[in-house]
Amino acid sequence: MTSRPLLPVVAFAVLLAGCGGSSSVAPAKALPTSSAGTSTGSSAAPGPGGSAAASTSGAAAAKLGAAPGSSAAAAASSTGAVSHNGAAAPSSTAPGTYTFDNTGTVTAGTQRDASGTSTLTVDPPASGQQHSLLSSDQGRTEQDVVVRTNGTYLARLAITNPAFSKEFRPASPVLLVPDPATAGRSWSWTAVSTDGKTTAAVTAKVARRETLTIGGARTQTVVVASTLRLTGDITYTGQMETWYDPAHRLTAKEHTKGSGTVSGLQFTTDITSVLRSLSPS
Repeated sequence: MTSRPLLPVVAFAVLLAGCGGSSSVAPAKALPTSSAGTSTGSSAAPGPGGSAAASTSGAAAAKLGAAPGSSAAAAASSTGAVSHNGAAAPSSTAPGTYTFDNTGTVTAGTQRDASGTSTLTVDPPASGQQHSLLSSDQGRTEQDVVVRTNGTYLARLAITNPAFSKEFRPASPVLLVPDPATAGRSWSWTAVSTDGKTTAAVTAKVARRETLTIGGARTQTVVVASTLRLTGDITYTGQMETWYDPAHRLTAKEHTKGSGTVSGLQFTTDITSVLRSLSPS
């Protein structure tokens, strides 16, 4: 799924290794995409004009809306996905501010505490897209997401922090979470960052459904298991599980574990992020 996804985790590891302590920065809730990409898999979704869009691993899609000019735009604005309890899900994430609590470790020579918080600010939908910003005192990750009748798609991802900056702009929005998210459904994608220096390859599969308790409220989620491999100026291999809540169009929980190298620095990560409340502040 998200592969969203994991570049922020890599940045997090580099920052911790460099500063020698913990930080409140956290992995983003979605996967990176690119200006170019190819996809394979049973759930590769057609892009505008009928061409196949690169599919992404089921990331934490916290923002939605209909793709401007897409054939699904009108339907997406009036018809949401169906949640697991049979009720129609909203066609966008409720605007406002959400908090994620992060725990785990980053090891780069020595093991360091990765505990902290990150804040997700979701804007109201505009021009068929919904923008969000995941921020901490160490950096920011911006996303533009669209929703279509067959799934949630990522249109843009931009990561900015002291470790590095990366931007991904797919020619056509890439799949984050399919609809319906049937157990066993799989997809994959390969993408290159806009600077041409980082290549990401993702494979993802809907593993199961699971009920979580978030902020005292029980909610049904779709669990997506994914693998991300980065090559180029950043190397990283990570496994992720993402608990996506279709009724709120939010990632409720995410666990990432992996290892890689940035600027000659070898590191490992094991980080869990949990949404504090399903309701925005």
